[in-house]
Amino acid sequence: MKLSEKSNQEIIEQLTKIANNFDSTQENYLLSYPHFLNYFKNLQSINIENLIIGISFTYSWMPTILKSIKLENTEKTLSILNDVKNGKKINEEQLATLKSAFNNSLVGTSKLLHFINPKQYAIWDSRVFRFLNNEEPHKYKLERPKTYIEYLDFIEKLKGEKAFNSFYELMKQKVGYEITEYRALELAFFKGE
Repeated sequence: MKLSEKSNQEIIEQLTKIANNFDSTQENYLLSYPHFLNYFKNLQSINIENLIIGISFTYSWMPTILKSIKLENTEKTLSILNDVKNGKKINEEQLATLKSAFNNSLVGTSKLLHFINPKQYAIWDSRVFRFLNNEEPHKYKLERPKTYIEYLDFIEKLKGEKAFNSFYELMKQKVGYEITEYRALELAFFKGE
């Protein structure tokens, strides 16, 4: 990630400037966000019906429609999603399985993962990619499971910075309700594009 050319402390300072300018009244997505999280939070486990409903509302946050749900591996897909719900980190192969099930889109998959477990998974999209890499996202780079795993690792490193807590508290204040550390960072990346 090109932002890693800057120190993590410099990145947090940049994100704090973005957070200072954040205006929640301009963000329609903030209304649906807590409801999407609560849908998965209130489930004991994810079944096929929950999966269909969840991926469908996830695509309300996408610029494209959900054209393809491939559930040849329904048990495997549900097993991975329930692992995510229960706090397990998934690997590149599992991520690729999910991606192939949902429009072959890592962006859509990342949003679903975030709605299921917002403490360990962040939303990934072209605006986040553009901000982090300072270049236009090419589908090949944007849609690589390895890139998403590296992104999650990068977020973990940023959370360890001294100035992170000040940034995080500011972002929660600006949003107007409780959000996870992953959401605070991802939202700042998204707005900083």
